[in-house]
Amino acid sequence: MIFVKNLTKIYKGYSKPTKRLWTVLSFGFYEGDIFYPALEDISFEVQKGEILGIIGRNGAGKSTLLKILTGVTGYDFGTVKVKGSLRSLLELGVGFNPELTGKENLYYNGLIYGFSPYEIQKAEKEIFEFASLEEFKNVPLKNYSSGMNVRLGFALASFKRPDILLIDEALSVGDASFQQKSIKRIQDFVKAGTCVVVVSHDLHLLSSFCNRILVLERGKLIIDSIPKKALEKYMQVLALAEEESHTQISYSSILEYYNVSIFNSSGISTTTFFIQEQITIKINFTLKQKIEDLTVGFHIEDSRGIRVFGTNSHILKTEAKPTHNLNYSCSFQFPICFREGKYSLSISIHRGDSHIEGCLLWKESILDFEVERINLPKFEGLVYTPVKCNWH
Repeated sequence: MIFVKNLTKIYKGYSKPTKRLWTVLSFGFYEGDIFYPALEDISFEVQKGEILGIIGRNGAGKSTLLKILTGVTGYDFGTVKVKGSLRSLLELGVGFNPELTGKENLYYNGLIYGFSPYEIQKAEKEIFEFASLEEFKNVPLKNYSSGMNVRLGFALASFKRPDILLIDEALSVGDASFQQKSIKRIQDFVKAGTCVVVVSHDLHLLSSFCNRILVLERGKLIIDSIPKKALEKYMQVLALAEEESHTQISYSSILEYYNVSIFNSSGISTTTFFIQEQITIKINFTLKQKIEDLTVGFHIEDSRGIRVFGTNSHILKTEAKPTHNLNYSCSFQFPICFREGKYSLSISIHRGDSHIEGCLLWKESILDFEVERINLPKFEGLVYTPVKCNWH
């Protein structure tokens, strides 16, 4: 459905106004003297019924890649093949006329999307019902809220199943109920054979929604893998980017040693626990120099990479206390109430409340462990909570 091989896109610029003038006078022969590679040697494929996520920091090249796939912008080198009908949900509501009613905008923008008047007329009721805007279809769009605008835009753009669907942050529109409806519609498309490309910064959405994730950084493809591994790499990219901007704080120069263990309720280091068992995560480390506002944190993810819990010493308002020679020992105790399954532990050591600022260490999946259910009833969801049921 989508085939990309060695894709490269270079934006050209000018160091001074006279350089731009030379381009005009030379009828484009002189192309400028500043070159910025927005995408470098990108290769991937997306097959029928597959959901591909794309994530990266601002300026990584995500939007440029979507624009190339939609044909909005060109590229300099490589191969891009897109087979099948394509629909993009990039700027929902763009092109709507605020002076026209919702119904009039429906027809006007539907024709721009390539739908016939008959298709729009036939789907009109369904579109307004999906957007929960039946009573507002004859109201001018200038009286719509921003949320109503994007709901109408999504309902219009997605009422007919395409072969390829490109989404840029559009799954975060509307309230929780509308978001669930939107995701359900896209999942139905996928079951029918649509391939979907999603750009988002929502880690939970990508990990639970996508089959694979691409991580882009400065125009380069860092990893193309399953959600868990890809998001682990993305978090490392964030930590390394912050380390580069704070060169006085780096793992190699400050952190000398670290060790991580998980203990069960009997104080035994193990990798198998039972639901509701009290566990202890212990992190020992040594620094070469004292760091102000030192924080130790952790998070736990399930086998799909969905983060189920996390916290740190800053949030819990505890102060780091070094022992002899800047040796530190930090422990977290809590009952493990996750459903049975496989999990991984990740840790961080940094300044302040987030590893994004002043990161000394960020380690994804440093330990794997399992949770078992013994003598407890079956339940749905990620978390177990004791429940009593009475009839009156």
